[in-house]
Amino acid sequence: MKIKINYLVGVLFIVTFYSCDKIDAPYREESSKGIVYINQEDSLTWNGDTLAFAADNSTAVKKVLAEDYTGHLCGNCPYAGVMLNDTIKPLYNEKLVVISVHAGMFASPCPGGLACPGGAAPPGAFATDFSNVTGNDWDHFFAISSSFGNPNGMIDRKDYPVSNVKSTETWATNIQSEAALTPECRIRMITRFNPVTHELGAAVQTKFISSQTDTFKLQVVLTEDSIVDWQEWYAPNPIQYDPNYVHRYVLRGGINGSFGQIIATGNTISGDIKLNGFSYTLNPAWNANHCKVVAFIYNATNKRVIQVEEKSIE
Repeated sequence: MKIKINYLVGVLFIVTFYSCDKIDAPYREESSKGIVYINQEDSLTWNGDTLAFAADNSTAVKKVLAEDYTGHLCGNCPYAGVMLNDTIKPLYNEKLVVISVHAGMFASPCPGGLACPGGAAPPGAFATDFSNVTGNDWDHFFAISSSFGNPNGMIDRKDYPVSNVKSTETWATNIQSEAALTPECRIRMITRFNPVTHELGAAVQTKFISSQTDTFKLQVVLTEDSIVDWQEWYAPNPIQYDPNYVHRYVLRGGINGSFGQIIATGNTISGDIKLNGFSYTLNPAWNANHCKVVAFIYNATNKRVIQVEEKSIE
């Protein structure tokens, strides 16, 4: 079995992401950030706490990543969000991972944003900025809000670069087709969270099920669910400017940058395992009880996501 370990530390202070030096294995190396690899494929320590993966011979399943590009000033976006989160996701439960990406003109906070309603909305409305560097980078790279507007999205980022942006009415059929695929890898995660320091530790284990010859990257991000805040919502919703809208699965930031890191390239054989450790500091204003780490593996060339996993931090 070929083993390759990559180490990257992502720390977020409010909305700024900092990356630290990469440490290549196989070495048992003490890290100033508190991560030590004990075993090349199944165990590491984070701040003295052992994060060990037990043997797992269960059958892997293909999980699907749905990205909903939205904004609190997009009056049609709530209909797409409700459809995705209240109608489609219950059909798949943990097999469907959703990320709501607030980016583009309709995600700008008020006052000052181009789409702000001016005196039509109550003072102080839409002041929260749900956008972040990673979400903006994705939006720019895939030209979603600039070329297609909101709401739109991607399902496993399939069909890049020609037709990867999917209209809302096609989300259900695209999710169904992706969920039926045979999984090419399995992702497992272990998380630890210190509520005093707001520091998060995460171990991500990737096991390839089928042999590959492409380059694959691991992307790790943080989401927060059930944030109650303002949302513009066009008729027939009775409240156009809703202060009690529940924002679901909001992207908070990238833990290992906006486009992740290479974990496999060249000939990767079935059974190869990659182990990666991360540290991340949450904004104290975020509700840690509603935060999840989302990790996905994608092809570096065609951007297609082959597997995704999420795990609560507490």
